[in-house]
Amino acid sequence: MSNISFQPNSRTDADDPFVEQFAQRVVHLKVYRPDYLDATRFSNVHSLEFYDFLSQQQLAQVRHEYFAHLVHLRMCYIEDSAVASIFYQMIFSNGFPSLYKCILDELIPPEPNHRWSSSPSLHSLIIGKFALPVYSFILISCPNLTHLHWSTIRYTDTDIEVVPVRHTHLKRLHIRTINIRNIETILLRVPNLKRLYIVSDWSRGNNCLPLDFKQLADILVRCVPCLHHFDCDTMQRNPLDIDIIRRFHSCFRRIQFERVPDGRTRIFTIERNSL
Repeated sequence: MSNISFQPNSRTDADDPFVEQFAQRVVHLKVYRPDYLDATRFSNVHSLEFYDFLSQQQLAQVRHEYFAHLVHLRMCYIEDSAVASIFYQMIFSNGFPSLYKCILDELIPPEPNHRWSSSPSLHSLIIGKFALPVYSFILISCPNLTHLHWSTIRYTDTDIEVVPVRHTHLKRLHIRTINIRNIETILLRVPNLKRLYIVSDWSRGNNCLPLDFKQLADILVRCVPCLHHFDCDTMQRNPLDIDIIRRFHSCFRRIQFERVPDGRTRIFTIERNSL
């Protein structure tokens, strides 16, 4: 028996003596209640997913000594702390040499005493939110990154030096912003991007600003000439005619319009393949 997936649903499941007999054969481990499971018992896992908050002691145990074969790691909310800073340093400094995909709820910039170096194995990142300056640190420390899903650009009033970087491997990018200046700053660093998905936080209702598709088209031509697939989901009032928008860029031809009950127009694409 090999390639076992284990998802304990109670303390009884976790404490079952039978678990010890197959713990070293578990390769996929999902932990919904970290308080009743010692994940370090499963040292051969390739995929480790936490769906609840970890204590500082538990977070400190997520390290190569206990999980030497990690390929996929999913973490829930991590409280800002020295332990968290060390953990992020491991993620982005080859602390898990086989790690291919990582999912994080949030990401803070590296501390001066916990600088990130390089994690060449990381190819895919899904991160809930982080500040714009952290983007450069990610690109520098993940030279082979091909897919970045960035759900929210976090506001920061901290003075963080933005390091210029040109990343040639990133191919797919998901961002949640329609701020043209931010979009340009982000795309300038990834000239070989092929797929882009832009989402606005239109759930906030009428306060949502419109996405300027004309300016966006100019940015795409200048910054990401290799782009061949564009997806979007945003809201506007009194948008330009759809045929005009579609003529701005060849990737805009799939854009659709849909009137919503509050009078705004949803501008979106029909995704054939999810980012």
